[in-house]
Amino acid sequence: MTMKRRGFLSMLGGAFAAPLLPSVSFAAATKAAYPASALHAAIYHAQQRVNFSVFSLVKQLRLDLGQAEALMADMSKRGILGPMQGSTQAGRWACSKVWTHPMANAAAARDAAHSKRAADQTSAKEPRRYTEPDLSQFMAHLYEICRTQGMTLHPRCAV
Repeated sequence: MTMKRRGFLSMLGGAFAAPLLPSVSFAAATKAAYPASALHAAIYHAQQRVNFSVFSLVKQLRLDLGQAEALMADMSKRGILGPMQGSTQAGRWACSKVWTHPMANAAAARDAAHSKRAADQTSAKEPRRYTEPDLSQFMAHLYEICRTQGMTLHPRCAV
């Protein structure tokens, strides 16, 4: 009977002491680690947008507030973002250092097309003369194929 009493008392002591001990899930939640794919997606967003906030990362990448803030802090340490601004957790924001202007690629393509057009115009100044292609080798090849396949020429076509 003493064994049952001891088990009950240890269980009762554990029930009283459990709220006083920190839980493992609470410690893991405060760490707020983010997935590696979220970092790649956030770098892509940094290239597409000048400014973005913790709240925008939460909405677009479906992260927790803590994860999004840790992600932006890590990107700021890596030099992808400027210093973090704002005072509230969801309202923190930063400027991108890797933003590429969307018209920069269009301007480069426009300049390349312009230089190609100028090169074509300089070569167009020389007169182009049409010369008929020499089909004698091609005709000899076709004649040889026909001869090996057992085809004969019509007497009017024989030269």
